[in-house]
Amino acid sequence: MRKIQILVLFILSQIAYSQVKNTDELYKTAKKLDSLIFDIGFNKCDLSHYDSIVSDDLEFYHDKGGITSGKQAFTASIKNNICGGPNKVRRELVPNSIKVYPLYKDNILYAFIEEGEHDFAELNKGKWNKGSRAKFTILWILDGKDWKMKRVLSYDHHL
Repeated sequence: MRKIQILVLFILSQIAYSQVKNTDELYKTAKKLDSLIFDIGFNKCDLSHYDSIVSDDLEFYHDKGGITSGKQAFTASIKNNICGGPNKVRRELVPNSIKVYPLYKDNILYAFIEEGEHDFAELNKGKWNKGSRAKFTILWILDGKDWKMKRVLSYDHHL
């Protein structure tokens, strides 16, 4: 009987700390932050808010481009390669692909993991051409009252 109680407790704890529903406030926060990084920053090249949502010690791991360390290097990379380069790139979130997993310490939310898939397109001679699809995982840390993008994995890029 004791083993069954422990098993039930374990299952309930996993359910309590699993992926949040897309109606949850944390999910909505993740979608908003994702939009600020990619829709506004990456696609529209408005990087003005990056200072408030990107951690100073950001680590960005890309399976094709290597490691980018720090907020300054990340912002410069977007500014110079995506926004300032000859070939514009656009990122689109794959619909319904985001999953959000809260992280707690002593029952207090301190971070969450956002994972999903995104598609890229490249502008060539005035026409958007389908690029790669990739998976991503982002660790968002609560820094005071602000969410900061702390660690990023961008991987499995394929056509």
